[in-house]
Amino acid sequence: MIFSKIMDILEWMMHFAYLNMLFIVGILTGGVVLGFFPACYATISVSRRLVSEPGFGITKAFIDVYKQHFWKSLRMGYLFLLIILIAVSNVVFWRQLDHMLSWVWLFILLITMLSSMLLFPVTVANNLTFKEVGKLFFYSLSQLHLHIILTLGLIVIYMATLLMTGIFIFFAGSLSLAWVMFASQLFVRKIQKVSE
Repeated sequence: MIFSKIMDILEWMMHFAYLNMLFIVGILTGGVVLGFFPACYATISVSRRLVSEPGFGITKAFIDVYKQHFWKSLRMGYLFLLIILIAVSNVVFWRQLDHMLSWVWLFILLITMLSSMLLFPVTVANNLTFKEVGKLFFYSLSQLHLHIILTLGLIVIYMATLLMTGIFIFFAGSLSLAWVMFASQLFVRKIQKVSE
């Protein structure tokens, strides 16, 4: 009984270590600039599938999702990056003026980044118009409890990788994106409850 549980844990660790390596290869395949967002989405998609239906070809699934959603993940990823950069420019501008609004914009930047992380998997997986993405984005801004869950999970993963630096290369990307997937699934469930 205990031995089988240990074997299950080790198997999950191997899956996520392998997924992390695929994530890195996916980023490098696209030359970083073109590979980052497709690799992120493929990692999120495969980790979601690992949780729901283990026992499939991880490499084939990763490559299929990477190819199928390449351009869509780039569009959505860079759209969210543009929104974040606008918030960053406002933070920098108001900081130079040493104005109180710099703190407001810093808060907006943080919420925008977290909302983008929640929405990225949802928008790539579904064929949404920009208007629908905009509605979801503004709705996600009100979901502070999901932002807290997302932030705490990412902090725990970050601290764990700092404490055990050897595992950083094996787990940091895949575990962080799996946590984003978890928070994103909570967001999808929230949307489904509201729409019913």
